[in-house]
Amino acid sequence: MVEWRTKMQIKPHSSVLVLNSSYTPLHITSWKRAIVLILKEKAQFISATVIRLFHYVRIPVSKMTLRKPTKSMIYLRDGYKCCYCGKNRNLTIDHIVPKSRGGTNDWENTCLACSECNTKKANRPLEQTGMKLLKKPRAPHNPVFLHLKKHKNPEWSVYTFE
Repeated sequence: MVEWRTKMQIKPHSSVLVLNSSYTPLHITSWKRAIVLILKEKAQFISATVIRLFHYVRIPVSKMTLRKPTKSMIYLRDGYKCCYCGKNRNLTIDHIVPKSRGGTNDWENTCLACSECNTKKANRPLEQTGMKLLKKPRAPHNPVFLHLKKHKNPEWSVYTFE
């Protein structure tokens, strides 16, 4: 048991990626919590900022995809770029089907738009404006992927599946 402790070196004061037993990202935790999970033999050390649980944790898909998007999650999902032209300045949240026409605040109806595209589209549907989305917005399969992009830890890029 002493042997694995000498090899283990969790970075103090860092965030640690917790993987499910299937190596899929589960969540991000503190370095202290990661050490506790390892010492309780509930997780194994993978690298300085990654641990893996021994037992599989099942999370219902509906719980992950039905969460309402926040502004920061939409910015992360869309990569800080306009969904119509690809610019990355003066960004706002746009409703594809305008709220005045019954549009909702969900993953499939919200996207980033630069001020120019948002003004051009106004409160009209896409069909009337002649504008097209560069890619169709959708809910992330696992919200942890959005946080993995934000942290930009090179050790975590292996688990983003991009």
